Amino acid sequence: MTLLFDATEAKKFDSRVVERNILRGSVKADDYDKFVKDLPDESENAETVSIEALLADNSA
Repeated sequence: MTLLFDATEAKKFDSRVVERNILRGSVKADDYDKFVKDLPDESENAETVSIEALLADNSA
């Protein structure tokens, strides 16, 4: 039962449904703001992608 509850709770803040959950009242805007603030900074793992390079790779 705990695994299902944890999975359901994690989905409440999913970017695809969080606005709807806030409007329905199942998520408080303050809780979402705290969730976003507490996310780890993963910017050092980011990779720059050039659209031109991707298009060149696909046309070859």
